[in-house]
Amino acid sequence: MSETEARPVFHLHFEGEETRAHTVPGTALLQAIQGLQRIVQLLGYAHEGNEPKQRVRVSYTHERKYALVFKLPESGGYDLPYQIGTISSPTPFLFDPTDIEAVTQRHSEVLEAISTGDKTAFRKAVQSPSIRRLLVAEFSRMQPPARSGLVLNIENASRKKLFTSTQAAKSLAIIADDQAAPITVKQQTVIGRLDALEFANRTLKLQLPDGRTLSGTYGDNYEPLLLENPREFIQVRGEAVLDDQGRLRELKNIQDIVEIDDSPITLLNFQRDGREHRAAKPIEFEVKFDPESESYLATGPFHMFCVAESREELEAELHVTLAFLWAEYVLSPAETLTEDAQALRDELLTAFPE
Repeated sequence: MSETEARPVFHLHFEGEETRAHTVPGTALLQAIQGLQRIVQLLGYAHEGNEPKQRVRVSYTHERKYALVFKLPESGGYDLPYQIGTISSPTPFLFDPTDIEAVTQRHSEVLEAISTGDKTAFRKAVQSPSIRRLLVAEFSRMQPPARSGLVLNIENASRKKLFTSTQAAKSLAIIADDQAAPITVKQQTVIGRLDALEFANRTLKLQLPDGRTLSGTYGDNYEPLLLENPREFIQVRGEAVLDDQGRLRELKNIQDIVEIDDSPITLLNFQRDGREHRAAKPIEFEVKFDPESESYLATGPFHMFCVAESREELEAELHVTLAFLWAEYVLSPAETLTEDAQALRDELLTAFPE
């Protein structure tokens, strides 16, 4: 048995008065086949990890790989058997059979989920909200008009109905309502690199640390700050629009924009137990911003290394660390310290003379 023969067979099965002579109107057949082909291509698109932005762009190779292959009609209304995947190829190594098997299996799962209105199963079979919405639209378009008297079924090789148009209207309404559920909006702070500004509609584009691009709208009073920070990291806070998977989709009504300040921090003193310790001369700490962790890092004298989520918290952490070092090395008996510890103690006393 060839690999093609081993693939599962489905049946595009029309029933109704007009199919008694094993015929079906061409418009209904064309509409169903075109919709079914787009559905399979979308499933292949999702299987290969693609996420549509505005429209699905299917390559010629993708079209061939996930093509529907129809066989001769069989008796019983108008019954058209089909399989998924190119029937033959001069370069078969281009088409991984495991991909076609996976899409075929997902095809069965989606048919049953939509037929029964099982939102959980539909989400499990297709994780991308965008592709789920496109699938719902294609299933709706491929249905014969009610006035035609035709019933469209999709069956497996054992003639079990995986999908039927008599149930589809209700099921699609349930699933479509799930896709149209209100998108979560909440206040969120985001850090990214300012990549573009569109002054006409007051829209900015940020490149996030994970490489994604995020759009957001802002008030005109923020334009001077934005113009001073092209291609720089900024921190913005606004209404975060999340998709139904909880992932950030866009920002609206940005209320706060803060430039990332990685200039050095200079300390003149620190306090411990209500006592101020003044520096003999200003002590400078180098500051860096790490976009991956969205954190500020400070390094400087006394082998200090501090991390915080904001510059203000970083400066406070420097004060706390100095107070800790003072207690550990200056206030401890000198004879209990190692040679390296005594050297650090001397550095602290020189920097902050009693």
